Amino acid sequence: MSRSSRPRTYRVVAVWPAPAPESRYEKTDRARVVALARRWARDGATATVEEDAGGWQWRHVRTFRPPTPAAPAEQPPVVEHQAVEHDQDDDDLDLYERLMRQAPTSRDNRGRRTCRHVVGRRGIR
Repeated sequence: MSRSSRPRTYRVVAVWPAPAPESRYEKTDRARVVALARRWARDGATATVEEDAGGWQWRHVRTFRPPTPAAPAEQPPVVEHQAVEHDQDDDDLDLYERLMRQAPTSRDNRGRRTCRHVVGRRGIR
């Protein structure tokens, strides 16, 4: 690590496919350099973010690669589900069980709770 007082410099080097030339961008703002590297990678380049190590040397920070084209996903086999007959009594029992699991709470006409705290062992007020 350098002992100089100069700020750290970051650069992004992008290599484009085909005949495009190499692109370079240097700044002291790391977030801006990384954002540009992501944008160039999204556009199809392989972007490498590097940090200035001093003495004209650069330290690798991160590499961003272009997104790969998504392969078509295999379709899962279609299985026909047969309708299962439900007994109305079973549905009512399930509803009743779920209702009884919930603690009773007093509510106003808008559905808000009217009970907010417990007052001196006299219950919820």
